Amino acid sequence: WLDRMDLVMVVMDSTLDPLNQVNLTILGNLDARKIPFIIVANKVDKKNSKASRIRSAFPHYKSGGISAKSGFNMEELYKTILKDLR
Repeated sequence: WLDRMDLVMVVMDSTLDPLNQVNLTILGNLDARKIPFIIVANKVDKKNSKASRIRSAFPHYKSGGISAKSGFNMEELYKTILKDLR
């Protein structure tokens, strides 16, 4: 089913340890198959949010921080998605 994806968003909670939230095998498969993906750090509106932990854990992959609840940075995410789909 991965081969049918145009783009994958891997959404993580920026208040939690990123390495406990994602299956590294999936990221490796996406990368190996050259399927574009974005790691999205959600909940950046929370006091204990550390989107930088997610960027540090996965420095070779595209990532960005958003708040799905408040809508913060959603426009940037949409622009990134559209850019990657072209």
